[in-house]
Order: sequence, then structure tokens, then C-alpha cells
Amino acid sequence: MGFIACSKATIWTSLWLVLAAAYFGALLTQPPGIYDEGLIVSGAERILHGQLPYRDFNTGYPPAQFYTIAGVFSIFGATLLSERIWDTVWRLAIVGLAVVLARAITPQQRAHPLPLICVGLITGAVGCRLYPMISGMLPCLAAVWCAALYLNHRGVRWLFFSGIAGGVAVLYRHDLAACVCGAVTVASWYQAMAERGRRWLQLPVIFWAGVLLVVAGPVLYFWLSVPHSALVQSFIDFPRMNFAARYVPLPSAGSLLAWRVLYLPLAVIVAAAITLRQIAAAQRPTLVLLLMASVSTLALTRPILDTPHAYPAIIFSMLLLCPCIAAWQLEHRRLLPNLLLGGAVFCYALVPLFVWTWLMTGPREDVISGIAPMDVRRYSRNEPPNEILRAGSIRLAFDQRQAIVYIQRHLAPGRSLYVGAVSQGLAWFNDDLFYFLADRPQATRFDMFVPGITTSAAVQSEMLRDIRQKQTEYVVLFRTPPPHESNLYVSSVDRGVSILDDAIRQDYVEVAAFGHYTIRHRKSL
Repeated sequence: MGFIACSKATIWTSLWLVLAAAYFGALLTQPPGIYDEGLIVSGAERILHGQLPYRDFNTGYPPAQFYTIAGVFSIFGATLLSERIWDTVWRLAIVGLAVVLARAITPQQRAHPLPLICVGLITGAVGCRLYPMISGMLPCLAAVWCAALYLNHRGVRWLFFSGIAGGVAVLYRHDLAACVCGAVTVASWYQAMAERGRRWLQLPVIFWAGVLLVVAGPVLYFWLSVPHSALVQSFIDFPRMNFAARYVPLPSAGSLLAWRVLYLPLAVIVAAAITLRQIAAAQRPTLVLLLMASVSTLALTRPILDTPHAYPAIIFSMLLLCPCIAAWQLEHRRLLPNLLLGGAVFCYALVPLFVWTWLMTGPREDVISGIAPMDVRRYSRNEPPNEILRAGSIRLAFDQRQAIVYIQRHLAPGRSLYVGAVSQGLAWFNDDLFYFLADRPQATRFDMFVPGITTSAAVQSEMLRDIRQKQTEYVVLFRTPPPHESNLYVSSVDRGVSILDDAIRQDYVEVAAFGHYTIRHRKSL
């Protein structure tokens, strides 16, 4: 009987793995994101050429994702397909670890499958390849899992392992890691106080020792290798500008997006908080851990209410729902779990399945760009063989392909290129993927366009100086759509700084135009 049960479990596990691989892998060739995905692959290539983040190219992200993709490129080749496969495997690992964590937090009962199915479906359809807010969830889940094992009395060493995983998370996405590290710290305090012990200070020290073991070396290295002004620009000025500008008013409860990214996770959190005092005392520290992780990551989405930024809160709220459902089943309560499960299935199963189906079978002539809902790009159903080797089978916008092919034919390899915006003073993102696909080095270190930084006079002057010093032959200007966020985003305010725009018009003449892209060539001296 035991052998039969084991065989059935193996068959079901294999079936779920095949379905998950097919679901995730089906979107491998979808159009790339020109901004975040472009930033990561371009930064990874810079690292392969001996450059350092922050010193040689600006970014607001921690370094781990750049180095991870650089490693992938060094082994499998610098192509979009290689990083897409890696990202797919990474996301499958996120779902697998979420299942393992759900089992750890419901040791007495089998975790309800619906929240876990929702985790898998939303992870596969969320898009935003390589985005650190999503990739950083793998070490964050590892940290929470190790902490849950400690709270289940598996030994204090697991708290140290949780700190190590938390330190890795810091190197992928520091603000997300701060939420998880804070949750583990609060849960360890709660455990110590519940046991009326005196280790309320010792336990966090053990956890943070693991964090520092991982983080101390990279922090010291970059502190000694990168000008401090560049670090301030990346880790102080960048988040300060974003948080000051990206203040989104709370949406109405009638919005489906609002329920997906805010109100449904909030409802799970409120239900879990009410349930906290009703469950067994031994299970409360674990519930506190998930509750704090859900609350803090939901607060993290406040500046930008969209699915990629709400993804951590969605995942933690679905995991939080698992022990709550187990507790409600013991009390024979049905209305509340049915309401929350119904909302979860609709928002995180049916909607992602609709998006997935639309991407797979929908019209190819009008495909929404991965960067802005207002930017509708053109994709031909009968595309000719891709001339861009680094893109391979990944579908690109037709105008982007034309512009890249033009640059590859007219600009010699190794010669620097500048890809900017038609109006630099209003630019809120740029096509950094262009550099990677064209296989031409950047003229400036300003890969990431940040309103308030790259729209300032000082930074535009530095960018212009770099362009002129490197005798950049070609400039590609991308026409960015207007910001789609309903807030006072600083990119919607023209600061009147036109240093770079004026110089480009003076020094360069237009030689080609393809849809969103205008190509200019330097005038003869």
C-alpha cells in the first residue's frame, strides 16, 4: 500500500511539473521589456566587459541580478533566449519553494491547493522578466521557510540559515528584503516573549549575523570601489525621487486591478489578524511571520499600484491564507474561507489564465508593450527570419528591429552608441535593451533614466560630455509614451532643462526614422 501511495504521489508531482513547465515555457518568446529587462541584460554585458555597477553604469537595483545574468551569459551565451530560460526556471523555483513553505506552515494538515495554484498561475503570467521585485522573492521565500522551521522548533541554526537567505535577498532587492528581514525579526521576538524566555535579543542577533555574513563583503567592496556620490545617486536620490513622485491615490473598490493588487491581500491580512488569537499558541509565531511579511510587502506597493510591484504581497497573502483555512476548517467555518478563496481564484487564477490565453492566441498586430499600457507597438504575424542574433526567436517590435538593423549596418562594432529620448526633459524611461540587441557599447554610464536625476542639468551635462568625448557617431532617440500612472509623477513636469536636446539637434542630423525611433548621425566637423 505504501508503495502504491508513493507511486501515486510521484505521478501527481510529475504531472504538476509538466503542466507548470508548459504553462511557464509557453511565454518564452513573448516580446521583451525594453526597460527593466533591458537594464538587466545590458548591465550584465557591461559586467562581462569588466565594468562595475554604480561606478560604470547607474542603476537603482542591487547588484546580484546583474551578476547572475552575467554568469548565465558567460555559460550559455549572451542572448535573450538564455536569460528567458533562466528566468523561467527561477520562477518555477519560486512556485516550488512556495509549496514547500506552505507545507512547513501547516504541519498538522495538508495545505489547501487553491492558494498554491493561484501562486503558480500569477507567477507565470505576471510578466516583467528579470525584474528584481519578482526574482528577489526566491531568497525571500527561502528566508521565511527557514524561519518557519525554526519557529516549529527545528533548531536555532535554521534562524541563522534564514539570515543567510535574507542577506542574499538584500543583494537582489534590498527594500523587499528589508520587509522580510523585519518580519523574521518580529516573529522571533514574538516567539521569545511567548515562551517567556530571555532570548528576545539573542535570537535577532543570530538572524542578523547570517544577513551580515552575506552582505558585509559586497557592501565593503562597492564602498571601496565606487565613488560615494554614485552610491548616493543610486540608493538615496533614486528612491527619494521615486517615492516623492509615485504617490498613487487609493483606487475605488470597483476596480478589478485594485482588488488584485490591494484590497484582496488586505482582506486576507485582516482575516488573519482576527484569526491570530483563535489558533493554537504553538502556531501563532508562524502566523505572525507571514502576517508581518504580508503587511510590509503590501505597504511596499503603495507608491506604485500594479501587479509586478504587488507580486510579493500577493504571494505572501496566498501563503498566509493556507494556515488560516486550516484553522477555519477546524472550527467548521465556511463563509469567510469561501469568500476569500473565491476572490483569489478570480483575481489570481482566472485573470492570469485569461492574460496567458490572450498572449498565446490573441491578435499579433497590436501587442501592448512591456513598459507602458499606453504604448502600443506593432508586431507582424508573418515576421521574416530575425536578423538580430541576440534576439533569436524572441519577438521584437517591428520598428525596433528596423532601427537595430540600421545601426548594425552603419555603426562599426565597438563604436559607442547613445540611445535616448526624443524629449530628454520628459523622459521617464528609455530603451536600454537597444544597446544589448545592437551589440554596441553605451556612450554614457546613465543606463537607467530616472525623472529628477537624468532630467537634471548636472546629469545632462555629464551625459553630453561623455557623448562628445567618445565621438559618438549615432544617436537613437526613442519616443516615449506619456506616463500612465495617475499621480504627480515628475516626468509629467517639464523642468525646462534642454541641454542634451539642444546639443543633439545642433551636433546631429536625422538620417532615418522607424516608428518610435529616430536615428541621427553626427555632422561632419
